[in-house]
Amino acid sequence: MSEKSDKRLNELEAKYSFQEDSIERLSDEVRKQQQEILLLKEELKFLKENHKNDFHDNKDEKPPHY
Repeated sequence: MSEKSDKRLNELEAKYSFQEDSIERLSDEVRKQQQEILLLKEELKFLKENHKNDFHDNKDEKPPHY
């Protein structure tokens, strides 16, 4: 191989390695975000149910200013 081809091959290998690393980091970040989304959905569901139960329990009560 010529020197020009070696240089070009090295540059391509470096770019490939950088892209591979970037894709891996992005995949990790997406995985973390998905876990966080699932946790937030569970918390939101719990809060909605809790709020609904509180509302039904207290709907016959008069507000404190009465």
